[in-house]
Amino acid sequence: MPFADEVAPVAVLEYQPQWPVDFERLAGELYNVLGSEAHAIDRIGSTSVPGLTAKDCVDIQVRVAAIQEARQVGLLAAIGFRCRPEPWNRAEVSGGQECRKLVFAPPVGARRCNVHLRREGDPNCRYALLFRDYLRADEAARRQWGRSNDGWPTVCRTFWTTGRSRPRPPRS
Repeated sequence: MPFADEVAPVAVLEYQPQWPVDFERLAGELYNVLGSEAHAIDRIGSTSVPGLTAKDCVDIQVRVAAIQEARQVGLLAAIGFRCRPEPWNRAEVSGGQECRKLVFAPPVGARRCNVHLRREGDPNCRYALLFRDYLRADEAARRQWGRSNDGWPTVCRTFWTTGRSRPRPPRS
Protein backbone atom coordinates (compact mmCIF):
# COMPACT_ATOMS: atom_id res chain seq x y z
CA MET A 1 0.00 0.00 0.00
CA PRO A 2 1.25 3.49 -0.65
CA PHE A 3 2.05 5.81 2.22
CA ALA A 4 -0.79 8.24 3.03
CA ASP A 5 0.93 11.19 1.34
CA GLU A 6 1.22 9.19 -1.92
CA VAL A 7 -2.51 8.68 -2.41
CA ALA A 8 -3.26 11.04 -5.26
CA PRO A 9 -4.66 10.76 -8.77
CA VAL A 10 -2.33 8.95 -11.15
CA ALA A 11 -1.97 10.20 -14.69
CA VAL A 12 -0.22 8.50 -17.56
CA LEU A 13 1.82 11.09 -19.46
CA GLU A 14 3.64 11.24 -22.75
CA TYR A 15 7.41 10.98 -22.30
CA GLN A 16 8.67 14.01 -20.37
CA PRO A 17 12.13 15.53 -21.03
CA GLN A 18 12.25 16.36 -17.29
CA TRP A 19 12.40 12.68 -16.28
CA PRO A 20 16.13 12.16 -17.00
CA VAL A 21 16.90 15.47 -15.26
CA ASP A 22 14.94 14.34 -12.19
CA PHE A 23 16.73 10.98 -12.28
CA GLU A 24 20.16 12.64 -12.32
CA ARG A 25 19.28 14.81 -9.31
CA LEU A 26 17.92 11.82 -7.36
CA ALA A 27 20.89 9.63 -8.35
CA GLY A 28 23.23 12.34 -7.03
CA GLU A 29 21.43 12.37 -3.68
CA LEU A 30 21.62 8.57 -3.48
CA TYR A 31 25.33 8.48 -4.38
CA ASN A 32 26.01 11.14 -1.73
CA VAL A 33 24.43 9.05 1.03
CA LEU A 34 25.42 5.54 -0.14
CA GLY A 35 28.92 6.31 -1.41
CA SER A 36 30.82 3.29 -2.73
CA GLU A 37 28.04 1.00 -1.46
CA ALA A 38 26.18 1.98 -4.64
CA HIS A 39 28.00 0.07 -7.39
CA ALA A 40 25.74 1.73 -9.97
CA ILE A 41 22.52 3.70 -10.08
CA ASP A 42 20.30 2.93 -13.05
CA ARG A 43 17.36 4.67 -14.64
CA ILE A 44 14.73 1.93 -15.04
CA GLY A 45 11.01 1.61 -15.60
CA SER A 46 8.78 3.33 -18.12
CA THR A 47 10.13 6.84 -17.45
CA SER A 48 13.55 5.61 -18.63
CA VAL A 49 12.32 4.81 -22.15
CA PRO A 50 12.12 7.80 -24.53
CA GLY A 51 8.86 7.79 -26.46
CA LEU A 52 6.99 5.66 -23.89
CA THR A 53 3.98 6.86 -21.92
CA ALA A 54 4.37 6.41 -18.16
CA LYS A 55 3.10 7.29 -14.73
CA ASP A 56 4.94 10.37 -13.48
CA CYS A 57 7.04 8.32 -11.04
CA VAL A 58 10.77 7.91 -11.65
CA ASP A 59 12.02 4.36 -11.01
CA ILE A 60 15.62 4.00 -9.90
CA GLN A 61 17.67 0.86 -9.34
CA VAL A 62 20.65 0.95 -7.00
CA ARG A 63 22.99 -1.99 -7.48
CA VAL A 64 24.69 -3.08 -4.25
CA ALA A 65 27.00 -5.95 -3.26
CA ALA A 66 24.51 -7.20 -0.67
CA ILE A 67 21.17 -6.26 0.82
CA GLN A 68 22.01 -5.08 4.33
CA GLU A 69 18.57 -3.99 5.43
CA ALA A 70 19.28 -2.27 8.75
CA ARG A 71 22.23 -0.31 7.36
CA GLN A 72 20.63 0.67 4.04
CA VAL A 73 17.26 1.58 5.54
CA GLY A 74 19.10 3.80 8.06
CA LEU A 75 21.19 5.53 5.40
CA LEU A 76 18.22 6.30 3.17
CA ALA A 77 15.97 7.24 6.10
CA ALA A 78 18.57 9.88 7.03
CA ILE A 79 17.63 11.75 3.84
CA GLY A 80 13.90 11.08 4.16
CA PHE A 81 13.37 7.95 2.05
CA ARG A 82 10.91 5.43 3.52
CA CYS A 83 11.30 1.68 3.15
CA ARG A 84 8.14 0.13 1.76
CA PRO A 85 7.04 -2.58 4.24
CA GLU A 86 5.05 -4.96 2.01
CA PRO A 87 6.50 -8.45 1.37
CA TRP A 88 6.49 -7.89 -2.41
CA ASN A 89 8.81 -4.94 -1.84
CA ARG A 90 11.30 -7.19 0.01
CA ALA A 91 11.71 -10.06 -2.47
CA GLU A 92 10.79 -11.01 -6.01
CA VAL A 93 11.22 -14.06 -8.19
CA SER A 94 13.20 -13.66 -11.40
CA GLY A 95 14.35 -16.52 -13.56
CA GLY A 96 12.97 -18.94 -10.97
CA GLN A 97 15.23 -17.51 -8.25
CA GLU A 98 13.95 -15.58 -5.25
CA CYS A 99 15.92 -12.34 -4.98
CA ARG A 100 16.00 -10.01 -1.98
CA LYS A 101 15.44 -6.34 -2.56
CA LEU A 102 14.37 -3.19 -0.76
CA VAL A 103 12.06 -0.56 -2.23
CA PHE A 104 11.89 2.99 -0.93
CA ALA A 105 9.30 5.74 -1.28
CA PRO A 106 10.46 9.34 -1.58
CA PRO A 107 10.56 11.77 1.31
CA VAL A 108 7.20 13.34 2.14
CA GLY A 109 6.44 16.09 -0.38
CA ALA A 110 9.31 15.12 -2.70
CA ARG A 111 9.19 14.13 -6.35
CA ARG A 112 7.38 10.79 -6.91
CA CYS A 113 9.87 7.96 -7.27
CA ASN A 114 10.59 4.40 -6.29
CA VAL A 115 14.14 3.44 -5.34
CA HIS A 116 14.86 -0.29 -5.77
CA LEU A 117 17.97 -1.67 -4.03
CA ARG A 118 18.98 -4.93 -5.70
CA ARG A 119 22.04 -7.13 -5.43
CA GLU A 120 24.42 -6.69 -8.36
CA GLY A 121 24.26 -9.71 -10.67
CA ASP A 122 20.97 -11.13 -9.37
CA PRO A 123 18.38 -12.00 -12.05
CA ASN A 124 15.95 -9.30 -10.90
CA CYS A 125 18.68 -6.68 -11.26
CA ARG A 126 19.57 -7.84 -14.78
CA TYR A 127 15.90 -8.14 -15.79
CA ALA A 128 15.17 -4.48 -15.00
CA LEU A 129 18.03 -3.41 -17.30
CA LEU A 130 17.26 -5.91 -20.06
CA PHE A 131 13.58 -4.98 -20.17
CA ARG A 132 14.39 -1.26 -20.28
CA ASP A 133 16.90 -1.82 -23.09
CA TYR A 134 14.46 -4.03 -25.02
CA LEU A 135 11.78 -1.32 -24.91
CA ARG A 136 14.31 1.32 -25.95
CA ALA A 137 15.36 -0.81 -28.96
CA ASP A 138 12.02 -2.20 -30.19
CA GLU A 139 9.42 0.34 -31.32
CA ALA A 140 6.57 -2.19 -31.65
CA ALA A 141 7.19 -3.52 -28.14
CA ARG A 142 7.40 0.05 -26.83
CA ARG A 143 4.01 0.93 -28.37
CA GLN A 144 2.41 -2.24 -26.97
CA TRP A 145 3.85 -1.64 -23.49
CA GLY A 146 2.69 1.98 -23.69
CA ARG A 147 -0.86 0.80 -24.31
CA SER A 148 -0.64 -1.34 -21.18
CA ASN A 149 0.49 1.74 -19.20
CA ASP A 150 -2.75 3.49 -20.16
CA GLY A 151 -4.65 1.29 -17.66
CA TRP A 152 -2.57 2.33 -14.65
CA PRO A 153 -4.87 5.10 -13.38
CA THR A 154 -7.67 2.54 -12.92
CA VAL A 155 -5.37 -0.05 -11.34
CA CYS A 156 -3.93 2.53 -8.92
CA ARG A 157 -7.36 3.88 -7.96
CA THR A 158 -8.54 0.30 -7.25
CA PHE A 159 -5.38 -0.48 -5.26
CA TRP A 160 -5.58 2.63 -3.12
CA THR A 161 -9.23 2.09 -2.24
CA THR A 162 -9.20 -1.71 -1.79
CA GLY A 163 -5.56 -2.79 -1.36
CA ARG A 164 -5.95 -5.02 -4.44
CA SER A 165 -4.58 -4.44 -7.92
CA ARG A 166 -7.77 -5.83 -9.48
CA PRO A 167 -11.42 -5.69 -8.42
CA ARG A 168 -12.60 -8.76 -6.53
CA PRO A 169 -14.13 -11.35 -8.84
CA PRO A 170 -17.90 -11.72 -8.40
CA ARG A 171 -18.96 -14.50 -6.08
CA SER A 172 -21.01 -17.26 -7.61
